[in-house]
Order: sequence, then structure tokens, then C-alpha cells
Amino acid sequence: MIDLSAEIEKALEEQIEVANEVLESAAQKVADDAVKELKSSSPKKTGKYAGGWGKEESKMATRSRSYTIYNKKYANLTHLLEFGHAKVNGGRVAAKPHIAAVEQKAMKDLEDEIKRGIENG
Repeated sequence: MIDLSAEIEKALEEQIEVANEVLESAAQKVADDAVKELKSSSPKKTGKYAGGWGKEESKMATRSRSYTIYNKKYANLTHLLEFGHAKVNGGRVAAKPHIAAVEQKAMKDLEDEIKRGIENG
């Protein structure tokens, strides 16, 4: 005789595992793509700021991973460049938006990757 509750539990565990794999794969791909895009779209005076983008992985309670994208070398410049800032002797430095567009694209790409992974997986 088949234990129905055990079979349901087993099927649910398998689906959770598949979902975690899809999420993990999608998050890593989107994070890698976002870092590449930030490196190419960031303001380039010397190229040091643009080359400083990277990602950091963290494990979550759901056994999946999340990624934080940040500028490793010049984190203090991101806000100043994205939104502009006041000059010491008056006036303003114009904003050079480059992060918000990549963020919006990454969110859309993550959603698309997850849908694609679930449909195919």
C-alpha cells in the first residue's frame, strides 16, 4: 500500500529543489550580466571606477543564493555619479545615471529567466 502523504511530501521536496536550482541559476546569470553591463556603461574618466564593479554571493535560509552587485573600489562614488552633487565653491556636478537602468534591466531579466527555467525545467 502506498503512503499518500509520503509521496506528496517527496514530490513537493523535488519541486522545491528544482525551483531552488532555477532561482540559483537565474540569479547568477543575471548578476554576471549586470556586472558586465555596469562595467561597460559606467562613466570612464580613467576606467578605474568602471572596472571596480563586482558581485558578492550570500546564502539564504531557503538554501538558495542571492547576489549583491557593488563597486568594490569606489563605492563612495556611486551615489555622487548617479545623482550628481554640489561643488565645494558652488554649483553642481551633473548626474551621470548608469546604475538605475542596469538595475531595472536586471529585475526584468531575472523575472524572464525564472519563467523560462520553470517552463523548461
